Amino acid sequence: MKRILAILLIVCMAFGMTACGQPAATSGEKTAPASGAESAAKPIKIGLTTVLTGDRSLEGEYASNGIKIIQQEINDAGGVLGRPIEIVIQDALGTDVGAVNAYRKLADDSEIVAIIGSDSSNDNMAVSPAALELKIPTTAQGSSPKLRDMCNNDNPWLFQLRACDETLCASLMRYAVETGGYKKFAIIHDTETSSADQARLFTEGLAKYGIEPVVVVPFTTGTKDFTSHITQIQKAGVDAIIGACFQAEAAILIQQIRALGMTDIPIFGSNAFADPVTIRLAGDAVNGVYCASAWVPTTPNPKGAALAKKYKELFNEDCGKAAAQVYDHVSIIVEAIKRAGTTDRAAVRDAMNTIDNYEGAVTRYDLRTNGDCGRGGLLVKVENQVAVVLDQITSEKIIKK
Repeated sequence: MKRILAILLIVCMAFGMTACGQPAATSGEKTAPASGAESAAKPIKIGLTTVLTGDRSLEGEYASNGIKIIQQEINDAGGVLGRPIEIVIQDALGTDVGAVNAYRKLADDSEIVAIIGSDSSNDNMAVSPAALELKIPTTAQGSSPKLRDMCNNDNPWLFQLRACDETLCASLMRYAVETGGYKKFAIIHDTETSSADQARLFTEGLAKYGIEPVVVVPFTTGTKDFTSHITQIQKAGVDAIIGACFQAEAAILIQQIRALGMTDIPIFGSNAFADPVTIRLAGDAVNGVYCASAWVPTTPNPKGAALAKKYKELFNEDCGKAAAQVYDHVSIIVEAIKRAGTTDRAAVRDAMNTIDNYEGAVTRYDLRTNGDCGRGGLLVKVENQVAVVLDQITSEKIIKK
């Protein structure tokens, strides 16, 4: 409770809010529009679904904080089309059903111009039919190739504002084999869509070197005890472990791998493994983990570095991926509204497809096709609970004629 009150006090002081009882919107509440002359103009609304309760609630905490920053920046700069922006947030609960319900609650407000989906490919794919039915420009934070194909082939209203996992997973396996020299791998992964896709992509990345995983160990989302899974890996006699899952499971998995004696075995993980959420939960156990990540607060990207600095100053902790992603999503939606010159949803959607070289805090974006809009990520190693950037990962946009 003290931590929450401290955060609210910092935000109130930083943003000059007229009432400290108005934090970022949650569960359908609205964030406060800018004060002064702008407040007289009717705000332009953008919706956000994120996880505010349950095991993934830290995602919502970071996302809400990122929203505070980008909303204030845009409104202080004069808003868009002479109007302030206002972000309306709904709790996606960390489930497909919760994501769809949150999305439809936002969609019921005809003034909402666009909606940002939560940081899960499963959630994003679950809301795709509603986005297509209701014809609302919708941005997806997930990185699954299945989501990319859905955006490109099935739903002109859905945009994957992330680099697809194909690029990141291949880069991590190249580093593990060519630089690390490892040959005997175990893969342990969540069975949810994006993590299962990542496990497949890791397997394909190893296959390019004629390597097959010695053992593949699946588990279900929410697993807390990995003893039996890790025992399988120990018996397989591997020299490296590859993991794919969300932050909460990644932190527990890393801790238990180390606690069960596998202290010298390197861990190569999906983008969640070096996220500040995972580092915060795993503590010292995360040191030595390698990751191909969409975002870390030590990013060399100047815009990202500025965001990380501001986030640290305001909230006294490192900026998580969920905060950086929503920061970029709001920025791109606002850019599309400016280009469209209107808040008409169809016009905004069409304007989004004209954005082809947009420098965000996370990466550069190319929206000429709806899927795989992010152009890169970062290869990192966690040292002293800090993600140290080893290399930048980039890919060119493939435009099929």
